[in-house]
Amino acid sequence: MLESILIKNYAIIESIELDFHNGFNIITGETGAGKSILLGALGLILGKRADTQVLRNKEEKCIIEAKFDIQQLQIESFFEENELEFERQCIIRREIQPNGKSRAFINDTPVNLSQLQELSNALVDIHAQGETQKLLDEYFFCSILDKLAGQEADTENYYHQFLEYKQLNKKLHQIQSEREQLQLEYDFNLFIYKEFEQIDLAEDVYNNLEQEIDIQQNAELIIQNLRSIEKLLDENEYSVIPQLIQSNKLLQSIAGFGSSFSEAKEQMEQIIDNLKTIYKGLNNEAEKIEYSPERLEELQDKYNTYNRLMQKHQVKDITALQEIKKSYEEKINQYNHHDELLIQINDEINVLKNVLQKQAQKLSKNRISKIPDFEQSLSTILQQIGMPFAQVKFEVITGNLNEKGIDTIRFLFSPNKGVAVQSLQQVGSGGEKSRLMLAIKSLSVQAKASPTMIFDEIDTGISGEVANKVALLLKEIGKNHQIIAITHLPQVAAKAEHHYFVYKKHDKAVTYTNIKELNKEERIQEIAIMLSGENPNDAAIANAKILMQ
Repeated sequence: MLESILIKNYAIIESIELDFHNGFNIITGETGAGKSILLGALGLILGKRADTQVLRNKEEKCIIEAKFDIQQLQIESFFEENELEFERQCIIRREIQPNGKSRAFINDTPVNLSQLQELSNALVDIHAQGETQKLLDEYFFCSILDKLAGQEADTENYYHQFLEYKQLNKKLHQIQSEREQLQLEYDFNLFIYKEFEQIDLAEDVYNNLEQEIDIQQNAELIIQNLRSIEKLLDENEYSVIPQLIQSNKLLQSIAGFGSSFSEAKEQMEQIIDNLKTIYKGLNNEAEKIEYSPERLEELQDKYNTYNRLMQKHQVKDITALQEIKKSYEEKINQYNHHDELLIQINDEINVLKNVLQKQAQKLSKNRISKIPDFEQSLSTILQQIGMPFAQVKFEVITGNLNEKGIDTIRFLFSPNKGVAVQSLQQVGSGGEKSRLMLAIKSLSVQAKASPTMIFDEIDTGISGEVANKVALLLKEIGKNHQIIAITHLPQVAAKAEHHYFVYKKHDKAVTYTNIKELNKEERIQEIAIMLSGENPNDAAIANAKILMQ
């Protein structure tokens, strides 16, 4: 329940601090005194957006603070999920700075507006003029019937899984769209990739290819020079190696006569060994080289393939070609991966869909089971509040999975005898629709602990005995729930347990709104004024006393 509210520097309110009670609270006041301003201030607490237009004094910040007793509302999970401290008394504060910046707090912890809105839905239910549009919402009565069936937790669990189901379907469509685009490019990408597959992009392979082409193109010259070198090194007694061997024998004969001779001998032997190695290597190379026009043509074709790809892709080296090949490979793999992903997500969707179908059927069965009693109870209450011939009917339409299950519920209504039930868009006055909403809410609050219910002129369009019956219904609801109603009818005001009066006061050129809780004598006077106008006579005062009994 709403325990208190503090309002500073809001609209024409300078500063108001007000305590509320459990049960049936009523707010009255002269037209334009500021009853709707109170609702506007409370709206900020409930997460509505604000701007500097609400500041009475543009140089100071606006502060609105409300205290709620939440121990009966079973909303501890909200505090756990949002890492907020849970206490019996929940304090919500909004601050609007002169520069337009707004801040929100729950138990002195900063929060964003979405968090505030989520919490406020559990704390306060406001029925204002125009709220009857909810009766046209195809899911509104699903929520009411869920409450009556005691399956709100099941519905919440279903809803979260349904959101996951929607996200999976959204992801599926996104991947399908991406796959279609990849499909358009797939054949081209595969063709380019296969061009790369025809060659080995290893850098040493390309370099060896260049070298082999050079050898083939110059094979005759290379072989000729190698043979000439062989002759110079070791083909006859006058070649280099035989001459060095003869020189080494001469050094060996004098090596014992000095270290310099022995060192020269060792160096000579090393030179001879190196030359023999060179000779052998050149000889092997000469034997391997065999000029072949066919081989040269084959090598040049491969080489041209490399160069053609580099020219095609406008790069200058093998490393760049490797990167391009990798990018096309990734595109092809991405296409193939999308196929795998589509199969996986489809499987997940089908599994979750089956789970949701079973849950939705159970929810639907429980809702439908409550409809006969709900129709009967609603008709009874409507009779009590001045619509003795009202008829109501719920039409359940079963279809595809939706956020509430498989149901959409169409509400049909007739306020008059002999008139067939129709959609609310076609029948019902504003006053009748307001009473209809009041009757529905009076039934819904019987199911479990409910938030504070605020009615803004729920009695619009009614008077006399009907107004008295509406007042009695509000009083009955107030026995177990906190009701705050703004009214202009004395019959409704008289049945309240607590009466608040909104009024204006004037200070020189400035007008202020204020509010106070009336005592018994002040209530009698105010209700008498509501009955007969300013300066009520004894009859009006006596009538006010009778209404309050």
